[in-house]
Amino acid sequence: MTSPFTDEVTRKFFETHRYFGLEPNQVTFFQQGTIPCVSHDGRFIMETPYKVAKAPDGNGGVYAALKSKRLLDDMAAKGVKYVDCYGVDNVLVRVADPTFLGYFIDRGVSAAAKVVRKAYPQEKVGVFVQRGKGGPLSVVEYSEMDAAMTTEINQTTGRLRYCWSNICLHMFTLDFLNQVTNSLEKDSIYHLAEKRIPSVHGYTSGLKLEQFIFDVFNYSPSTALFEVLREEEFAPVKNANGATYDTPDSARLMLLRLHSRWVVAAGGFLTHSVPLYMTGVEVSPLCSYAGENLEAICSGRTFHAPSEISF
Repeated sequence: MTSPFTDEVTRKFFETHRYFGLEPNQVTFFQQGTIPCVSHDGRFIMETPYKVAKAPDGNGGVYAALKSKRLLDDMAAKGVKYVDCYGVDNVLVRVADPTFLGYFIDRGVSAAAKVVRKAYPQEKVGVFVQRGKGGPLSVVEYSEMDAAMTTEINQTTGRLRYCWSNICLHMFTLDFLNQVTNSLEKDSIYHLAEKRIPSVHGYTSGLKLEQFIFDVFNYSPSTALFEVLREEEFAPVKNANGATYDTPDSARLMLLRLHSRWVVAAGGFLTHSVPLYMTGVEVSPLCSYAGENLEAICSGRTFHAPSEISF
């Protein structure tokens, strides 16, 4: 999914990189919608005297866009039953993880999410909660939680009561996505984000209305959570202006460390000219998906970091 502001550059990026090993007809580009920006007193912000300022409708706009572009129908025609949804900024994501898919199918639920335990009570991540007795599992953003909620302890387990972090690794049935797109049309949920908005008078403080990709969990009749290890599956690349997210360099280091552990577990040896926590070995996805079947390549061999193990 792109937006009117990113569509052209995204298409060119994929063309430049030859669609990252895929055929062009295996990649579908579609644009999300836009929503007018408003001032704090509820008035439309004008970008020019004749044009209302608009912004993309958030990553949750993917559902309406999939429906309006008839891509859900296209998936059904191709025999798709399950849809894997992940954050493209997570360098450790396991696309179409067969273990997660198997768990999802075995549980027979409409939706599922991979989760990691919160690193500490004040970590700026959304968490899964159950809304009311017998209510659906849904995500509450950290900005919507007060201090008492973030530190509350479950007396039975001795852990944080709200400890399952949402890391945007989701799976849905296609039937559920068809259902939820109709529900969101009738009962849309919007979140307010205070931003600097370009206006006829220059940049001004205003509000963007956004939908979040996890809003659909409110409509799921059954949801399963699947715990994974943070160091193996969650290293998001974000702006380096907060402690929650990794810079591109540190996220890449997490990838190198994970792959280095794979090599050692497969009987390989590592040498390095700088401290190992600053470098590592990268394993091509053509060699291994999650560290399996590396013995024939690595056992008894020594690799000098940094280096790449390719097929």
